[in-house]
Amino acid sequence: MILNEEIVEKARRSIGENEQRRHETIRIIRQWIQQQPHLSTVPTDDAFILFFARGCKYRLENVKRKIDTFLSMRTALPEFFSGWDPFKPELQAALNTGTFLPLLEYDQKCRKVIVLRPFAFDPLLLSAVDIEKSNFMISEVMGILDETTFITGIVLIIDLEGFNLNHLIHRPLGIIKKYMRFNQDALPCHPKSVNFIRMPRSFAATYRIISGFATDKIKKRFKVHRVDSSFNSLYKEVPPSILPRDYGGDGPSFSELTGYWKGKVEQHSDFLARMEKSVRADESKRPGKPKTSKELFGIEGSFRKLEID
Repeated sequence: MILNEEIVEKARRSIGENEQRRHETIRIIRQWIQQQPHLSTVPTDDAFILFFARGCKYRLENVKRKIDTFLSMRTALPEFFSGWDPFKPELQAALNTGTFLPLLEYDQKCRKVIVLRPFAFDPLLLSAVDIEKSNFMISEVMGILDETTFITGIVLIIDLEGFNLNHLIHRPLGIIKKYMRFNQDALPCHPKSVNFIRMPRSFAATYRIISGFATDKIKKRFKVHRVDSSFNSLYKEVPPSILPRDYGGDGPSFSELTGYWKGKVEQHSDFLARMEKSVRADESKRPGKPKTSKELFGIEGSFRKLEID
């Protein structure tokens, strides 16, 4: 992907990127990865390294730490990062739900807007783990198609329509904590704004629990929009010109976005298979003490489903 002049200038101003610094950072980090015995399978192409360099604003030691954490956490989360075959029936069904929908246009600050619909599926028919796995597959493909995201940032819209008690019963809190810990600690690109919409009163207690898993920095970016028949409050954060028609916007509908991203994931099935095998750490070869799931997530590796009286 060739960045336009506006994005190149944003990269220069916001993260200090220029051609010399970019090439030198890629050279140093590539050499560092190749010297790590536990990272022998990791890709060292320019795009992979720039993903972290840009997210860490070219601070070399931060880049190294973030890459190591990212790879260790992915390896410790086989429930999310293994079995990446989009043609499996259970993943076809998950991809059809439209729970993770990056919009096709940017907002007024050139940021990528992603609509999350975590309750747009029947938990009695589909596994929450398969839903999250399909979401990560879409995110992986989005990353190679759109490097602008790692310069300008992300805006999240979390649509809570459809929430019911079954979603809690069938989604272990441990899975939620792992998901949030990975997104906060491993990914170099954090959301600039997190917008909760259509929040039912019955979700209030769950919102407090989930907020407890978020860092103070991320919580400051949370905004709960008023529940009403319009989306005027959301329009102040994201222009309606790019929002789905389902929100009264001018952009593609949920159905169209779902089909678009399902198609992109299927087209990149070979890429996803390579990423599943290579983007991981071999903790048995790590110098010193291997990292464990408990160390990475502060929790044991398995969890019971939420029990509700």
